[in-house]
Amino acid sequence: MESRDIAYYEAHEQDIRLEDITSDDINAKILHKLRCDDWNDGVNLINLSRERTNAGDSSRFAIRENDDCGWLGYFIGKSQKLEIMFVDYFLGRERIDALMLGLCRNQSIQRIQVDRDIGEAGFRGLGHFLGNNQSVKHMNFYSFDIGSECAQNIASMFGQCQYTSLKHIEICENNLHDEEFAQIAAALAVQPQIEELVLYDNFIGRLGGIALGSTLKSWRAPSLKKLYISISDIDDECIQVMAAGMINCSSLSELNLSGRYLTGEVGLRSFADVFQSESCCMEKLCLSEMSIGFDGASALAAGFSRCSSLKSLNLSHNILGDAGLDAIVAGLANSSNLEELLLSSNGIFSSTGLGSLATLFRTAENLKELSLANNGINDEGLQALSAGMRNRCNVSKLNLSNNAITDVGLQALVSGLINNSKLENLQLSGHRSITAAGLRSLSAFFQSESCALKTIWIVDMSIGDDGASALADALVGNKSLKELRLSCNTSGITALGWSAFSKLLCDTASVNN
Repeated sequence: MESRDIAYYEAHEQDIRLEDITSDDINAKILHKLRCDDWNDGVNLINLSRERTNAGDSSRFAIRENDDCGWLGYFIGKSQKLEIMFVDYFLGRERIDALMLGLCRNQSIQRIQVDRDIGEAGFRGLGHFLGNNQSVKHMNFYSFDIGSECAQNIASMFGQCQYTSLKHIEICENNLHDEEFAQIAAALAVQPQIEELVLYDNFIGRLGGIALGSTLKSWRAPSLKKLYISISDIDDECIQVMAAGMINCSSLSELNLSGRYLTGEVGLRSFADVFQSESCCMEKLCLSEMSIGFDGASALAAGFSRCSSLKSLNLSHNILGDAGLDAIVAGLANSSNLEELLLSSNGIFSSTGLGSLATLFRTAENLKELSLANNGINDEGLQALSAGMRNRCNVSKLNLSNNAITDVGLQALVSGLINNSKLENLQLSGHRSITAAGLRSLSAFFQSESCALKTIWIVDMSIGDDGASALADALVGNKSLKELRLSCNTSGITALGWSAFSKLLCDTASVNN
């Protein structure tokens, strides 16, 4: 390829025929868009790929032998409106260099998504682009295998220099293993400006966790606000190193850590230090599938007691049981800002644990969402919970799906909700023991002046025609409900039951629309 510089492209831009430098009409049309900066279709993106599987994909530039990468890079670099660039193919080092000559002049692209291993030259070129660009905020690596060599190339790219505009990195579904991620995590030590780090659906373990924690701790004036990571087979040392790194990140407000935790409460106790630090501003915390039992819950609760900023807590898919639930509730006693509490799939919650949880309604006045699905809650347990709802409960979304509730428990729930003017979404799915009698008891809630319910879920419940008629009767006069979710295949309702709903819907004095 002849040697060209930017002056060459500028001198020949008006004379060049796009058909002569592209392999097909769609590629030529993409270059025309870039040259004119004409994005009337509203799609300000380009996808650099090997082939075009959909002939109608007007944003996919299929790089072939007959496409001039120098002109492609020049027109991308010239655009002031191009916002997104997808990359899943580069062809040859010489052509990458030609592409990057012009592309590195671009200052409009805000997001880059890499969908394939583009090789050492490709990642080196992207690093050069990032170093010259002040607009790219997001970089995603999505759904392709990152092996050892690819991980080294990505690490080298991130380790070249600090990319000050880059704020969000996402590495998801890449079959990325522990040692490979550790290389990438170590290279991020020169990127303290990162605000969001998302690492889902890979095979990150102990080594990767320790490397990431060490990087977080090494950052000076870190900007990290959100950290989402799925991790497995981690131990106390890994958790301790990660916690030390998080303490250093004083702007961290969202943490989502899910995975298999191998040992006990020692590591989780170090998390308490994160929440107890004076700089802690944690608002959203998810620790799911971590096998947290009573000891772990007690360790975490000590930290929650000092974390007044917490607004959302997700401890679903652990093994809290009553003792763990009681410890968590005690730790949240001063969490007046708590808005969301998700505790699904935590073993068995009996009346003891739920009675403790009910006391939270008095202190967490801003609590809007409570999820207790899949916890084996029986009628006695629901009675204990409902007792705490009677006087003060501002929950607007309540999930009680797939427990062990019968008509008796549903009647107790109604007594707790009768004066609730905030509840808009109620999920009762999966309770096949609830009959027409229980559904009929909902009438008192549906017809109360304070009822604000908009959606009710009774999916996977064989209510039959009697249940349908009871539910339809209970809804007579209700003005708030907009959605009634049923399973047509498992509800057991025949034409007779559906006719009851038809009559209700035709009654203009009932159900809103």
